[in-house]
Amino acid sequence: MKGEEVKGVCLLAIVAFSSAVAWAQDSIGKENGVQFLARCELAIRLLDQDTSGLSREEYGDAMSCIGFVDGFIWGHGWAAWRQNSPMYYCPPERFSASQGVPALVEYLRAHPERLDSEAHVLTFAALSSAYPCEPVLQSR
Repeated sequence: MKGEEVKGVCLLAIVAFSSAVAWAQDSIGKENGVQFLARCELAIRLLDQDTSGLSREEYGDAMSCIGFVDGFIWGHGWAAWRQNSPMYYCPPERFSASQGVPALVEYLRAHPERLDSEAHVLTFAALSSAYPCEPVLQSR
């Protein structure tokens, strides 16, 4: 590679890294409970198939809540299995975001004092509250 090509590749890498860092800092998991509750209340409407009056942005916010909760559920289950570690909430068979989002919204509404916490912490707290269990080691 020539000097100019190397500079271009380095600049591209810096821009890509900076964008990734900015995205991670602005991710749903790091937003506060007030923002997360607003997003997930829209998701309840979407899950109830009440899309009347939802703007494109609101629809996107609703879908992002559903996607976040779904990813959280799958990620926690996979991590517990992979690491042979305890599950700290025990959802029913075939559990999905369509059940998790209402449990999350109910928890957030019942605990306004926690809304300054980050979304990922609140999701864990909500699911642990709604689906409690004793930690049990998962077999592979």
